[in-house]
Amino acid sequence: MNELQRTEYLTALGVTSYMPRFCLPLAPEPLQALLPPPLDESPVTVAPAAAAMAAAGVAVATATTSSEATAAADSTPAAPSPDVGRVIGSIAAEVRVTSAAAQQATPVAPPQRQVAPFVLSCWRLGDEVLAVDSREPGTALPIESLFGNIVRALGWQQLESERNKLRWPLAENPFAAAAGADDAKDTCSSWLEAACLRNPVKSIWLLGQQAQEFCAPVPLEVGEPVNDWQGISILSMPSLTELLQEPARKREVWNLLRKLYPEQTRR
Repeated sequence: MNELQRTEYLTALGVTSYMPRFCLPLAPEPLQALLPPPLDESPVTVAPAAAAMAAAGVAVATATTSSEATAAADSTPAAPSPDVGRVIGSIAAEVRVTSAAAQQATPVAPPQRQVAPFVLSCWRLGDEVLAVDSREPGTALPIESLFGNIVRALGWQQLESERNKLRWPLAENPFAAAAGADDAKDTCSSWLEAACLRNPVKSIWLLGQQAQEFCAPVPLEVGEPVNDWQGISILSMPSLTELLQEPARKREVWNLLRKLYPEQTRR
C-alpha cells in the first residue's frame, strides 16, 4: 500500500490524517513512504474507497435494477484529488530534507590544551613601556632589583611607574572545568589591549613564555624579537627569572635594548 491509497482509505472511513511538519521530540527517525506509481502505468480497476469500506464491514448499497447494476459496472473510478498529491509531495520533500540533515555529522570541537596556573607581573613606566613578566612563584629571586637595574640603565627611573599582577585563572573554582589555553589567551590579550587603549605606550615588553604566548595581541614571528602592533613595538625577551638563573643571557637582552633604544643606552 502506498501513501496515496492509505490517505484515501482513511478519508473514506472518516479518519482525519495528521502529519507533523517537523520531526517531533523523541520520535523515531522518519522514513520515506512508498509513493504511488505513475497513473498511466497503473490502471485502477476498483475504487480504493469502496474496497476500504468493504474491508471495514460497511454494507455497500447495490443496485436493484439491471440498469443500475450496468451503470455501476460501467462507472470508472474517480481520479485522486490533486490536493492530496500535492500534500503528499510536500511531506515527502520535507522528510527527505530532514533525513539528509540528520545524516550529516555534527563537527565536534577538539578539547582545549590545559594550562597550569601562572602569575604575570606588570610594570608601566610613563608612556614609554608596558612590561609583562612571567613569574615563577616560590623561587625567591630578586626580580624587582633586576628590573630596577634595567630601568636605571635606560634612564627611566624618574618616570611615573605603576605595578600590577595578573593571576591565571582569575578565580579558582574546584567545581568548574579546568581552564584551557584558548581561554587564557583571550583573557590575557584582552587585558593587555585594554591597558594600552587606556594609557597608550610606545613599546611592550613580553618577558618569558607565558607572557609571549597568552598576552601577545598579534601572532609573534618565530625567531624575530621585535614585532609591530598598531605602531607599538613588541619585544620578546627572556623572563627576569631566566636572566637570574642564566646570567649569560643578560648580554643578549642588553644588545636588543641598545638596538631599540640607542638614545637611552648611548652613555
